[in-house]
Amino acid sequence: MLEFPGASALTTLQTPHMRLGVLCDHALVGQDGKLSLIGIFDRIAVPGLPVQHPRFFVVAVFDMAPGDYVVRVELLDPTGSNVLQDQGVEIPVGVVAPGQSGNLVAELNMLPLEFAGRYDFNLYVEADRIGAISLTVDVGQPQFMPGGPEMGQA
Repeated sequence: MLEFPGASALTTLQTPHMRLGVLCDHALVGQDGKLSLIGIFDRIAVPGLPVQHPRFFVVAVFDMAPGDYVVRVELLDPTGSNVLQDQGVEIPVGVVAPGQSGNLVAELNMLPLEFAGRYDFNLYVEADRIGAISLTVDVGQPQFMPGGPEMGQA
């Protein structure tokens, strides 16, 4: 458990962990520090494989002690291979004061998808896995529930 000098027991923090993790069509952090997300999804339908997904964002909000961190992003495909291994994706995340969150906003372009199934974005600070975000890739037309919301697919 991390403690800040002069902090009460209520303001101590444990190891960093992810409070929120999503994939979306667009994300930005405004001048006021607010995080805005557009088009949240966890599944995509593609006409065939292999394919490259043109553009999307990986977004995570972390509870962590003040400081500067480097979050390493690993993407495991359904076979267990790290799709991003060659890129070595590391993203700086900073927290200025106790009680504030750390935001990770990463744009991915032309992501190669070779298999149908579940892909996992694993997020690490040093050797600690602090969160995961899943993406399911389906081949064919998107399946929507009749009369139901069409949320969750890109």
